[in-house]
Amino acid sequence: MIKYTQGYYGFHTLFQVYGSSLYKACFCAVISSVLYFLYYWFYIHEVINLLDHPYPVAAVVSSVAIALSFKLTFSYNRWWEACTTLHNMHAKWLDVGSTMAAFHLQSRIYESVAPPSFGEHQDVHFDFVRRREITERTSTSFVTARDTLNSNETKPTSVKSRLGKILRRQNKEMSRGAKDKDTQNIHDSSSSALPFPNDYWTRSKSSKANGSLSNDASVQKKDDPTENPSLFLQETAHLVSLLSAVALSTLRYDAEGKEAPLTEFVPGKNWPSNNSDNDKEMLKNGYRRNKAWSTVKFMLDVSRSPTEILEYNAARPFHVIGGISDKEAELLRNAKGASAKVALVYLWLNEFITREHMHGSMGTVAPPIISRLMQFTSDGHMWYNAARKMAYIPFPFPHVQLTSAFILLTIVVVPVLMLVKANVYFGFVLNFLVVTILTGLNEVAKELENPFTNVPNDLPLNLFQAHFNEALITMFAGYHPDSHWELKESA
Repeated sequence: MIKYTQGYYGFHTLFQVYGSSLYKACFCAVISSVLYFLYYWFYIHEVINLLDHPYPVAAVVSSVAIALSFKLTFSYNRWWEACTTLHNMHAKWLDVGSTMAAFHLQSRIYESVAPPSFGEHQDVHFDFVRRREITERTSTSFVTARDTLNSNETKPTSVKSRLGKILRRQNKEMSRGAKDKDTQNIHDSSSSALPFPNDYWTRSKSSKANGSLSNDASVQKKDDPTENPSLFLQETAHLVSLLSAVALSTLRYDAEGKEAPLTEFVPGKNWPSNNSDNDKEMLKNGYRRNKAWSTVKFMLDVSRSPTEILEYNAARPFHVIGGISDKEAELLRNAKGASAKVALVYLWLNEFITREHMHGSMGTVAPPIISRLMQFTSDGHMWYNAARKMAYIPFPFPHVQLTSAFILLTIVVVPVLMLVKANVYFGFVLNFLVVTILTGLNEVAKELENPFTNVPNDLPLNLFQAHFNEALITMFAGYHPDSHWELKESA
């Protein structure tokens, strides 16, 4: 997807050639202009005698405009619906990860560090409201609110908020990036703002603390299992991330039976570029594109070869939390067809949910509530198949054929209309503009009708996956930073 800014009436967008429907349309207008002068020099008298009135040709042009408007409307609907389905798919699968993490925090391994429940202390309500009043009265801005949450005056016995650490770290990184925009801040797992395991597949060595939880939350420390995500959370994040990555890779037609273009996710890494021309990861992976040749092929509407598609997709792999094992990649390669690959990972996730629930990894949450997880995975799978509708079912052939014939007719007939009534030179200008507009509408429709593969006007699937992964690892954050409290002596 080409990223742009509006600027001064959008004039600067006129200099973008690669991916432009305008310049592709101008190519057809040039052909029509050549025909215009040929008609003028060789057939001008015959044309004028045949057409005493321009309405017949105008009627043809109007019919073409109606057909093109119909196609453009439905092509844009396909493009926008693709955006909707992908965001709904990620929303549902993010529900799976977030809800499983919330259920898991209620399991027995967190008994020693779980925050006290307000339901067991009905008399704490007044104290809680008074603390909120103090916070609200002293916070006048985002920074003040953050400082208030971490102030020893308003919360003398509260543990330092992990959220405060995250915010301070992020603010520091933002200010560093503002000073040096050329610096690439590639964060490793140890510098991630959220707790991320240094070795994703190593079981957490945190042991459960002995004894009961003290009212003083400051004792919740080095034996806290929330400091290093449990294997359950790691596997949950991995399977949900893998499901999304496989789904997106099938939408962009990754080659069957080839090496899976999936790689390990590194938290805190710079966002992938919307535009493949500016994607530094592709250059790092050894992908080189001849910009001049690619522009010429785009202008001539020459499709990419299977080899070019394979090389392009391999240079932009989808990142998976925890990476992908050799056995996973082999099974995914052996699954024939896009639907089968996604169904395979879908099975792994559902089996994992069922197994872990039966062995108590999600606490004592009732089975009817657990069934909502299955519903979330199913809803996400439904939205994925809605996206496949745009990816695998092209715009209906009869309408495409009719539109192509109309475009050819426009290139040939519009010069006749301009020669009948307009001045020769002014007619040339009008002919060029009319043909550019009509063929431009068709080119826009062609670029939008398949939003997953029409480079460079495709949707930024790698960016969507990166956003999804960063959202998934929030399940490693544990309890709310202000969940721990103690009863005052007066209470």
